[in-house]
Amino acid sequence: MLDARSWIADVLLADGGVVRLRPAQIADRDSLQAMYRRLSSHTIEMRFFGPATHLLEVDIERVVTSDGHTRVALLATLGKSVVAVAYYQRSSKDPSTAEIAFIVEDAQQHRGIASIILEHLASIARDQGIEHLIAEIRPDNKAMISVFRQIGFAVSTRLDDSEIHAAVDLADTERSLEVARAREHAAEARSVARLLTPRSIAVIGASRQSDSIGNELFRHLLASSFEGPTYPVNPAARHIAGVHAYPSVVDVPGIIDVAFVALPAERVFEIIPDCASKGIHCLVLFSSFSETAGGRERQERAVELARAYGMRIVGPECMGIINTDPAVSLNGTLVDTFPMRGRVGFFAQSGALSADILSRAMHRGIGVSTLVSAGARADVSVNDLLQYWLDDDATDCVLLYLETIGNPKKFARLARSVSRRKPLILVQAVSPQDRSRSLAMFRQAGVLRVDSLSESLDVAALISAGRLPRGNRVAIIDNTTSIGAIAAAACEVHGLAVMGLQHLGAAAPIDEFRSALAEVLANPEVDSVVTTFLTPVGDRGEAGRVIEEFSALTEKPVLVITAGELLSGVPAYSSPEDAVRALGHVAAYVEWLSLPTGGVPSLDRIDRSKASAALSTAEQSGESELSEHALVSVLDAYGLGAHPDPVEPEIRVVARVADDDLFGRVLSFGLDGVYSQLFGDVAWRALPMTDEDAARMIDDIASAPLLFGYNDGPVVDRDALEEFLIRMSRVGFDHPRLASLEVVAGCSEYGVHTVRAEGRIADPQHLDDAPRRML
Repeated sequence: MLDARSWIADVLLADGGVVRLRPAQIADRDSLQAMYRRLSSHTIEMRFFGPATHLLEVDIERVVTSDGHTRVALLATLGKSVVAVAYYQRSSKDPSTAEIAFIVEDAQQHRGIASIILEHLASIARDQGIEHLIAEIRPDNKAMISVFRQIGFAVSTRLDDSEIHAAVDLADTERSLEVARAREHAAEARSVARLLTPRSIAVIGASRQSDSIGNELFRHLLASSFEGPTYPVNPAARHIAGVHAYPSVVDVPGIIDVAFVALPAERVFEIIPDCASKGIHCLVLFSSFSETAGGRERQERAVELARAYGMRIVGPECMGIINTDPAVSLNGTLVDTFPMRGRVGFFAQSGALSADILSRAMHRGIGVSTLVSAGARADVSVNDLLQYWLDDDATDCVLLYLETIGNPKKFARLARSVSRRKPLILVQAVSPQDRSRSLAMFRQAGVLRVDSLSESLDVAALISAGRLPRGNRVAIIDNTTSIGAIAAAACEVHGLAVMGLQHLGAAAPIDEFRSALAEVLANPEVDSVVTTFLTPVGDRGEAGRVIEEFSALTEKPVLVITAGELLSGVPAYSSPEDAVRALGHVAAYVEWLSLPTGGVPSLDRIDRSKASAALSTAEQSGESELSEHALVSVLDAYGLGAHPDPVEPEIRVVARVADDDLFGRVLSFGLDGVYSQLFGDVAWRALPMTDEDAARMIDDIASAPLLFGYNDGPVVDRDALEEFLIRMSRVGFDHPRLASLEVVAGCSEYGVHTVRAEGRIADPQHLDDAPRRML
């Protein structure tokens, strides 16, 4: 029997709420009886095909006596209550099939519990060698029929007189993964939407003490004119800032959506059950656990407790959240000034840094849609926000400051999705030895990675203006010769082509400036314009109006270098280097958007189960290094076996699958020997890779010409080499337990064959597969 502890999972539902899934136990009998007593007669009839209340005790007995193999039962719980149960019973005649049954109490129906619990049961069943789940459904049970239709697995049905027989094929398919991902996206986006668009809020720990977090936070909420009621909670105060205060959250009248908690960490545990009883679905924790003994463990217990009660946590040690939508108008932070409405979504870990970002953004005229300062990120993470911003019509650009990435495998997938729809700017410190690897994978995902906050806002200012360049061709108009020359030199550094450089001179009349600007903007060979605004061009104010006028009439971005003046709708910069660097980032992003995405090709000679069996056997042996026998089995299962009769001359390449702290599972590639080991000539890609990724990966290494006849050398079979990389990608993506796999292969015009290999197994660092769970 498998370790049932791995079956425990906190999961997000379709409405953004949380429930816990766990195996049933004997001790759950009373809780199950209580749930069954809450069932309506209609629900009982749908489950038991009639008013068969005498079968309830029989069903409870089956659930609590599950052995984890012949019968497996999962419960969905909220707090101390069981709200749903599902189990399967393996067939004695055909152990590869099992009959499934489940029931959700009335108050929790239509939240997606049936779908998620079925997804988890299917995963357990598949791991135990079950290939099909069978269900009997009443023809009028529309809810259950809908669950099976939308599960994503192949489902066959047969209608008899009184029931529908449904058979679910548990084989993984692209469709089943797509369905799971779509549900995950909807649930996580909805969870964040509930956080950022509350109808009512409470501040637990609101205070009359002027220098306290509770006082500052409450004042900012009032000052931002939040559209719903804001309730201060403090047992020692009758009024705070003129608003009636309540001794505890349970005393607040009506429903509360989000609670801001400004209490010492040790008091957080006592208020969580009370918050749950009020229907609160998210806690924004300003409390600091790091300052208490065993802070990390206490923080994890707080998250576990909140999730058990169906709630999420922002923080702890966060700076709060902001939503500038006039329909919400929420400043739930410790920042005094409410930012201007805009189209940029911000996420940061550091509270102090969040305040700095907002201050700089306001100085640059950059508006904000929403902001989350997540602090310790114990629960709500950047991946949750990416799911939300992916479809958020109020956000055109996303700016992230990250110190670490909690689930890099998932981040890599989501970053690619977001970048296809809107620019994603990332500020993250990267060590020199990791820089080339990181940049390669950020380029693969379309992420605009920058080195500093100033650089991130330079890029955001350009994107916020609402015009992206169509290409990398730039015209420069200056009224200070040195500035134009510096801008032109910077263009060469940042991959931009200068299509014209006009030196007007400081005394040029305004009409000459107007004509020059009109001419370059009308030129189809120019994609963007960089101009100076440092010294008077005729009348300084009139020059600014000319720039604003032409910028409003063109789809091409116009960047102005100025001494500090802000122009409406025009991105402004204090130096030519800053302007050109930002333009280079955005032009590279536009080029990435134009590249074909390719697809993950379907490959023959793939036997995933054979490789899984070999890895399981190796794992049971207790050795982390894979034996030659295990390696041969894994490689053969993916068409990567050694060629029996290699043909010379050949070139040897090396490919390696491993885990990366930034992007999860990655594949590296280079020529074996001094090129990769001494000179570091290696290309990287995050998994899974497409055929286009494989092709570009080969061309990314500087030594690529050696593969294709350089200096009358051998020419390798490029198609075979690309297929080799895709197969390596597939084996690495399919098997998270495979901690690393390195293969040296010989390449010639006749194909690619494995020369030697080594691999290692370990517990997976990063999971991003079905069944869905909160990590």
